[in-house]
Amino acid sequence: MPNPTLVIIDGPGGPTPDWYLSRLCPDYDVHVLWRPGPNPAAHERRVRTFDSWCAHVGVPADADLTDYTVEYAKRHSADGIVTFSEIPVVEAHTAAAELGLPGNPRESLPVLRNKTRQRAAFRAAGVPVPRFAEVRTAEEFHEARHTVGLPAVLKPVVGAGSMATHAVDAADDLDEIWAQACQAYVNDPRGGARPLFILEQRLIGSQWYPDARYGDHVSVESIVRRGRVTHLAVTDKFPLSPPFRENGSMLPSVLPTERVREIEACATAAVEALGLTDSAVHTEFKLTAEGPMAIEVNCRIGGGAVEMLHHSAGYDYVAATAAVATGGGLPAAPEPHCYAGWLIPQPPDRPVVLSRVPSTSEILAIPGVREAVLPHEVGARLSPERGSANYLTDVIAVSDRPEQLLDCFDRLTAPGLFAFRGPEGSVAG
Repeated sequence: MPNPTLVIIDGPGGPTPDWYLSRLCPDYDVHVLWRPGPNPAAHERRVRTFDSWCAHVGVPADADLTDYTVEYAKRHSADGIVTFSEIPVVEAHTAAAELGLPGNPRESLPVLRNKTRQRAAFRAAGVPVPRFAEVRTAEEFHEARHTVGLPAVLKPVVGAGSMATHAVDAADDLDEIWAQACQAYVNDPRGGARPLFILEQRLIGSQWYPDARYGDHVSVESIVRRGRVTHLAVTDKFPLSPPFRENGSMLPSVLPTERVREIEACATAAVEALGLTDSAVHTEFKLTAEGPMAIEVNCRIGGGAVEMLHHSAGYDYVAATAAVATGGGLPAAPEPHCYAGWLIPQPPDRPVVLSRVPSTSEILAIPGVREAVLPHEVGARLSPERGSANYLTDVIAVSDRPEQLLDCFDRLTAPGLFAFRGPEGSVAG
């Protein structure tokens, strides 16, 4: 019997093509659709990878991705359509719905990447959410300040990686914040030409952990199959860097079992409120004194979770996602045997230039580190406006003790490992 035909829409974020193709090509007839990127060297590397594994097509820049995917999947009698990236998730599920393939239902598609609609759906279903208001103009921003209250957070309705996200306090100049957010949103390739933001109540976190090196937020990584939710892990987080930049995460959670079950129950309610039936799901929560408060849901698992689940439990997320997309058999739920962390320490919260970058061998010498990527060279200009995407290094660490992963993060953020100067040459901390 021939292998099922699987169409993958490649995009930024998620597991690399080398990672997912090596796991899927032995069991599927894989076809990859991808958009050419702005970096010629990265583009060529991607093409060489695809050439070595499977059939692939560069989607023209002026082509509608959903229509292109539908027509391509029809021609090749696809059994499933999947993406591991946040960016094309709506197009992937829309194409699957158009062809009657497994995926989230049509009525859920408008909420997949829209924070305003998600919060409205949560509120209607009784899932706790912060106060919020959608804002399109500076005037609406001023009005929303009074209905939402302060302190608050301004973020794109459709965004990724905490880009163009700003804290809003009583003493702030709202017009200045609005101008900065709009400029960052328009200039970021993940943004768009027409700013659309949401202002929401800034939640006050509570310390649920005995060690202050943990953050006050978590995520839940899940697989939903025919409406049945299977939680793969509750993922602990490192504290955010200002304003709201992720520094990474760890799993499995060190929280007490009753706390984990409470968070998982809230995640199930959030998935059901959005009507999701067939996909991977990443649900984010703020941990407050009143309990978990839903932040957002994404139809993929969190950054680094693919590798963390692999190292901590031998779990194959890409195989599970492909099985959901094609109706195949799911792997068993993960049974962790150790702790794994994804560490992405952030630069200072102002524009800086890198003046020292350690070698990969320096990073790999830190106890627990298994993999390390250094995306920037000396002289690179980094800005907090790009959110979490400007991390200094991308590290996967593994240990029998969660404390060692916290120590690893401390080593990565110790003074001197990375060094910075201001854009005009002054030394930056």
